[in-house]
Amino acid sequence: MTARSLNLPVAVLQDRYLRTENPNYRGYSDAKDYNLALSKLPGWEQRLNSLLLENRYAEAILFINTDPLMVSIGFYKKIKLLMRIHILNTHYKALLDFEPRLNVQAITSDSSEFSDFIECKLLLILNWYLRGEFHQCLQRFIQLLIDIPNFVDIMENLPTNDVFVTTETILYIVTMCALITIPLDNLDTFIHLAELEQFNEKFNILMVKARLIIGSKFRRFFKWWHNDMNDICSNNYFLSKKWELVSSTMRQKIYAFYLRISNKLKISYLSEKLEIPLDVVNQEVNQLIREACLNFRVQDGFVYFLPYDARDALVHNIIKEDILLNKKLTRLRHQNSNLKLVIAENLSVRRNRQQHKTKCPNEKPMDQEEIFANSDSEMSNDNTDSFG
Repeated sequence: MTARSLNLPVAVLQDRYLRTENPNYRGYSDAKDYNLALSKLPGWEQRLNSLLLENRYAEAILFINTDPLMVSIGFYKKIKLLMRIHILNTHYKALLDFEPRLNVQAITSDSSEFSDFIECKLLLILNWYLRGEFHQCLQRFIQLLIDIPNFVDIMENLPTNDVFVTTETILYIVTMCALITIPLDNLDTFIHLAELEQFNEKFNILMVKARLIIGSKFRRFFKWWHNDMNDICSNNYFLSKKWELVSSTMRQKIYAFYLRISNKLKISYLSEKLEIPLDVVNQEVNQLIREACLNFRVQDGFVYFLPYDARDALVHNIIKEDILLNKKLTRLRHQNSNLKLVIAENLSVRRNRQQHKTKCPNEKPMDQEEIFANSDSEMSNDNTDSFG
């Protein structure tokens, strides 16, 4: 799909991104192209897109919600436009508030309204991806396949004159989310789910590449992953936002497979086997062990399995609790020391008052509450703690 068939703000953002990544890229040549494309749009779209091109997102939302030009715009079209704005503004959390609203408004027989409704659903899929919640993204897409018959066919037949996110982008998102989130032991079962039949018929990349993983043909898989898939994602405005994380997660998933079947593993062997640079493998394996708290140790270019030792774990927990206890005791001693000073000071004040009483017998004596009246304010800056 060409940039000119994309929604104008997305086309501009993608052009800017690609110019940054690739100096030889040729898209819109300059601002005159944007203005020419803008001038061909209806009045309200010209106004809205002008605001978006200037990154005036709050004004764009106000325009949609209040301007008289927007009165005749249908419910789902308004929701679609608002969701687009939040994505452009990277306010991904805001889109979650729209999800319940999509399930309460009836859809008329108008085909354009149904198309707007479908795009709203796709924008939610895109949003889960951009939030980095890949399992949720995959789960929600499968639910759409179940809830809406022939959903993939519907996606392919959406209007092409104002495309915010392409069908191909969504299909690649689903493919990546499946590859990185479905456990290796369950991957074969997953790709043969009845719910995925229409998906695999239209877009068989998941099926083909998953079979490479299932057959432990990891080198062939990563050759595709680091070349063709990298090119696709690096040149797509939305896919590129999470590609680095997705790519690293996929590699760590395969590292974990090798660690699971090994007691001792040479990092250079793993690098050669997968055709991944040694420094990348070394850094990512260490990161995997650290972040997943795995019982492995990296030493002298090897990864060693560390059997679980209950005694070592007990000693570690005792030391940890002892450190915590010492911190609490130190804090408590500090508070007690301050309390002693406060009591001594107030007793001194009380003695002075008693001495003064002999001279002024009609003055009311200081009671216990008065003695400690100032202690709360004097100790309010100390953090209290307990052993509970």
